[in-house]
Amino acid sequence: MSPSLLSVEDCRVSYGAVTALNGVSLQLAPGEAVGIVGPLSAGKTTLLNTISGLVAPQRGVLRYRDRDLRGVPADARARQGIVHVPADGGFFATLTVAENLALAGPARRSRDAFTPVTQLFPVLGERLEQRAGSLSGGEQRQLAIARGALAEPSLLLLDEPLLGLSPKTVQRVLALLSALREQSVAMLVVEERPTEDLTRLVDRVVGIRNGRIVPAEDVAGTRVAVGAAAGSLDRVDVETIGIPLSTRDRRALQTIAQAAGEPVGAVVAHIIHEHVESSKEVWQ
Repeated sequence: MSPSLLSVEDCRVSYGAVTALNGVSLQLAPGEAVGIVGPLSAGKTTLLNTISGLVAPQRGVLRYRDRDLRGVPADARARQGIVHVPADGGFFATLTVAENLALAGPARRSRDAFTPVTQLFPVLGERLEQRAGSLSGGEQRQLAIARGALAEPSLLLLDEPLLGLSPKTVQRVLALLSALREQSVAMLVVEERPTEDLTRLVDRVVGIRNGRIVPAEDVAGTRVAVGAAAGSLDRVDVETIGIPLSTRDRRALQTIAQAAGEPVGAVVAHIIHEHVESSKEVWQ
């Protein structure tokens, strides 16, 4: 068996009275890609935040390249090759696209170094002088993933990298991640469900539910109940949705669309239609 690149042993993280991780253990070999799936609030993001150093566990041991990570701050972990692409952010909103890409990695890069990512994500090449904060949500995701790829990771932590992206952009992201895999970059890829795209990318998939590692099959059949008691099923409550969409709103809409078997645009159209019809009733 290959030696572990990353070892997480009996990790526990709590936020006050809420336990986010409850005895999580996970091993990752060099160059291995593992998918982590689970419902909302299962502990997926907390696990990535703990590995990257954004959250300190109350119990447990994390080892990277056989070195204890306790007391190692997030920036030092990044310099050691642990690169985290969060679900929301991962870029400097006030800097331009070019400045964000130049600052990715251990040394400032010339624009020639952007070519691999701008070829895959042409919109970034077209918007090099545009402030990152003014990009659309999907463009910001592309920028964050491109920065992660340029940072020369040994371990890449990806929190829902495909969330809110068009099918064509999803394929471009998968092409970039597959290229990194050929360079023996290890990955932890978080998604809500074990989709075909995820299973093609990774070597294995594990589940997480209520802060514990479980077989992926235990979360594979998850369904979503909207606006009704769901028992043991996940529930999404649709509240006021603002424009531009937040990560929470995009995730909720994507989850509802997957459960309904419809495109996200069709779900939004239904919501708008129902709102218009209900407004007519009020004014009549």
